[in-house]
Parts: sequence; structure tokens; C-alpha cells
Amino acid sequence: MSRLAAPRSEPEASGAWTTYIWASLAGLLVPVIVALVGLIAVLLDSKGFIGNQVRLGTHLSVYLPEPFTNQRPLVQLAQLVGVTFVVACLFSLAVWLHRRDADSKARSVTKALHRKVLQQSLRRAEIEGAAAQYVRAEQLIGTHLPSIQKGLSMWYRAVPRSVLMLVGCVAVALLVNVWLALLAVVSGIMLWQLYQRLRYRKGDEIANWEVPRSRRRMAEIVGQAPLLARLQTHGLADRSFESELDSLYRRLTAEESRSGQLWPLLFLATSVAVAVLLLGLGANLLIGDSGLSVPSALVLGLALGGAIVSADRLAKLSFQLKESEPSSDAIYLYLQRSDDVAPSEQRVGLAGLRDSVRIDDVTLKDSTGKAILRNLSLQLTPSSFVALLGTETVSTRALTELIMGFGRPTEGHVSIDGIPLLDVHPQALARNVMWVEPSGPLWDGTITENLRGGDDDINNRDLVEVLESLNVYEQLQRLPEGLNTYVTVGDSLLSAEITFAIGIARAILHKPAVVIAMEPPPPAEHLPDDPSLAGLKRLAESGALVVVLPRRLQTLRSADRVVLLNGPRIAGEGKHAELLSNSDLYRHLNYLLFNPYRHQK
Repeated sequence: MSRLAAPRSEPEASGAWTTYIWASLAGLLVPVIVALVGLIAVLLDSKGFIGNQVRLGTHLSVYLPEPFTNQRPLVQLAQLVGVTFVVACLFSLAVWLHRRDADSKARSVTKALHRKVLQQSLRRAEIEGAAAQYVRAEQLIGTHLPSIQKGLSMWYRAVPRSVLMLVGCVAVALLVNVWLALLAVVSGIMLWQLYQRLRYRKGDEIANWEVPRSRRRMAEIVGQAPLLARLQTHGLADRSFESELDSLYRRLTAEESRSGQLWPLLFLATSVAVAVLLLGLGANLLIGDSGLSVPSALVLGLALGGAIVSADRLAKLSFQLKESEPSSDAIYLYLQRSDDVAPSEQRVGLAGLRDSVRIDDVTLKDSTGKAILRNLSLQLTPSSFVALLGTETVSTRALTELIMGFGRPTEGHVSIDGIPLLDVHPQALARNVMWVEPSGPLWDGTITENLRGGDDDINNRDLVEVLESLNVYEQLQRLPEGLNTYVTVGDSLLSAEITFAIGIARAILHKPAVVIAMEPPPPAEHLPDDPSLAGLKRLAESGALVVVLPRRLQTLRSADRVVLLNGPRIAGEGKHAELLSNSDLYRHLNYLLFNPYRHQK
């Protein structure tokens, strides 16, 4: 049985010792309750205890104090029921507290793994790219971490509680009568094996695949039937449909027949096992003095019932761990540190952009080996406004991510002022390279906090002036609390135009050396003057390198330089008018992206 050893070795997994106390108490109290119920049964059967020793089985005896046995039977019964009730309450309390602590510990470990995934994504982005982290995180957070939490919760609930309960109940059953207990255990194992053989047979996986395939094929035939009829195929669709229909219902009939046999056969086998157990019990009761009685049979049944419940819980735990272990492997494979990235203390700082960003003969491939960028060389200088336009969005986005320090080229290198980008400290890149997108990006906080970005030296007057220049100040002031309005990621309170303007305003206030922006789609109404575009040009005029992924024709016309990519390669460079004159591909892209009349006939 896999044991989720890695998650359970996390610091958050070392919980309080009270968890193990409650787990042990809950597991051991079940045999105690079984014995108390047996004593009550003996008392009711014999109408009082005779002597201090009460036999509950061949090797199971309970010694009672003399003051207790000297009391009237009704008083004895009341006291036994009271003790049993108190023990049952203590058992319920122990189970509740243990379940609470187990779930809490599982949550703590999983929350810690969530945080580690976030931190590792920042590191992995330097090798694999930022966009790749979203895909990986979606699977890790959406599938693997919930599976780990479920497995951990079941582990902490079952170990050691269910183990102690199983051992205690089996021990009580063996003390009542060894042979009957062994016979019951062997019968239970054989019934379980029979159920497994009847329920899961060879060929199930093939049948589970073939039935949906037949249904899809029948649907395809229904869709093709009208077309085949026009081709005068003389009933070809009917024959194909009947063939698939017969094949489908042969499989369904076989499955239904097997399902119909399952429970009758199990009931018959269970009846045989119960009959054998009853015969064994009767032989012990009616022949000789084996120490067995009807109360002993009750104790044996309850003990075996408790053993079955605990064994079932452990079986479910084993099944869940088989599902959770691959998730654990996936998480820790993702969290594994890579030697491809130098430690932060070996990185260098960056004091703005003085010379250029150079991309030298860069080739970048995806996980399948397909080229995203191929032999790409580019030099980007300060105080320039550059637009990247390509036939494939993944290529232009990958190029901007390389400039931001995300992803590692398969060949070639990227440098800033002659310093390889991989040698620059991530915090230095964060101060000098800023990303702007249609959503801002915004984080949870007030609009003012989003604009300041943690820099309290930015005064309110500069903040208002920038927002007014972008023509969004009045719109923001109309919000319930103005600039102090609290916004969240993906907040529908603000339009994409406003959030994009907030991202540009943040860049103007912080003055990064490099600004990379992805434009939102153009608004429904044509704007003669685009304040956001004016803000980007203002950044370029102030000395920044501004790289834009354009979605508006006006941006291309305003760019100092347009870089055109055809798939993974550069297909041309120059101003908008030059490329319109010289490049068929550029003219075609402009027609596809910016001609509002191309869909009209």
C-alpha cells in the first residue's frame, strides 16, 4: 500500500499528540463496547450474574467486582447500561475530535503545497515560460492537490484508528472461539474474492470502450444517412446501422446478464457461509462445554461486524491511495528544484536599459519539439515603440515572455545591455520590466493600491494627473468609493478599457525601463484619439522600450517599428506603411484583423 510518504513528511503534518490519543481511544473503545454489550446479554439471558467470573467465549472471561454482583439484577442492568452509554458517548466524542484533527491536518498540508506550487511556478517560469505555468497549475490545483487532500484525510482518519479497531475486534472474536472466528474470516475473504471475480471480469475495459464507440458510430451513420441516400447506395446506411445496433446490444445483453447473475450468486454464497457458521455455532452450543452461549454468539457477531467495518475502511483507504499517489508524484515532480536556474544569490542586478535588448539566433520549442521561434534575431532599443504582429499568437507571446525573463531558449540567448537575461536577478527584472494586459493586471485591493503597487512614495497629485491624461479619472471617481473602491481579479465592475488604462497608469507612475503590453480588442465605437495609446507613446518618449501586441490598427500606424512573424520566423520589419507596400503577408493580416467589411458580401 502506497502511503503518501512525501506529503506526510511536510512540517505541517507533524500535528499535536492529542490526535493520536483520540484515534487510539476511538479504535480501542469498539471492542470494549462489544464486551459490555455481551455482559448485558449474559445478564438478560441468566437474569443475574452468578459469581464474579462471566464467560463470553471459550477463552474470553470478564471478572466483575463482588459488590457489583451482589446487587439486584435490575440495578446491575442499569449500571451496565449506564457504563455502556458513557463509553459510547466517549467513543462518539473521540471519533468527532479525531475526524476534525485529521481533516485539519490534511488541509494544512495541502494549503502548504498550494503555496509551494506558487513559489515554484515563479522559478519554473524562467525555464518553461509563464504561459506554461497556467496549464500546469490548472491541473495541479484542480486535480492533483484535491486528490492528495482526500487521500491524506482518509489516511489520518484510518491510521491508527481503523487498524486498532480491526486488531481489537479480531482479537475479541478469536477469544470467543478461534475456529468460528477463523471460519468467519475465511468465509468473508472468499465472498469478497467471489464478488471481485463476478464484478470485474477480463474484457471489461474493452467493453467499456466498445459501447461508447458503437454509439458514436451509430450517430455518425444517422448523420451520413441523408447524404448516402442521395448517392443511391441501396440501403448501405441501413445495413451499417443494423450491424452496429446488433453489435451494441450483444454487448449490452451480455453485461445485463452478468449483472443479473451477480447478486443471486452472492446471496447464495452468503447463505452457504451463514449456514456453515450456524452449524458450527450450534455444534459448540449443543455438544459439550465449549464456553459458548447465545450471548457469546452475539459478541462474536458484533466483533466480526466491527472487524468488517474497519477492514472496509482500510480497503477504501488503499483504493484512494492508489489514486492519490500519482497526484503526489506529479506535485513533487513539479516542486523538484532544477539546477538549470542559478540561485538568486548568484544573479546580478540591473540599472535600467541603456543600450538594447538583444535576441541572438533564438530557437524555442514546445514540449513536443515543434518550433515556436526559430533562429530569431532582434535588437530592441530604448525610447522606441515596437509592435509585434504574427500569424501565430503563441510565437509573439513567447517572444514577449523571453524578454520578461520567462522561458529558456532551446538555442541562442537573450541579453539586456550585454548581460544574459538568465544571470539577472528576478527582482531586478521585476523592477525594470513591466507587463500590461487588458485586465491590468489587477490584484485584490483598492484602485489606489493597484496603481501604487506597494510604492508609497507616489503622491496623490501625480496619480490623479496620470489618470486624467488617460481619460479614466472621472469614470473611476463615479465608483462607490472612488479610487478607494476595492476590486478583485476578474472584477466585472471595470471594463477592459479602464483596467488596461490602469495598467498603463501604473507603468507611467513606476517608470520601468521596458514595458510590454497586450492590447484589448478595439471598442465598439471608434475613438479618434486613443488615450491608452497616447500613454504608451508617452512611456516610449520618456526613454522606455515599449513592446506591444497590437489589436488595433491605430497602434500599428503609430509604432516606430513593426516586427512581423510568419509562424516561428521573422518575415519582415519596418513601419506600417512600408510593410503594407512590401509584404503580402502583412497586407493579408491587416485585412483579416482590421477590415470591418470583410465578412460582408
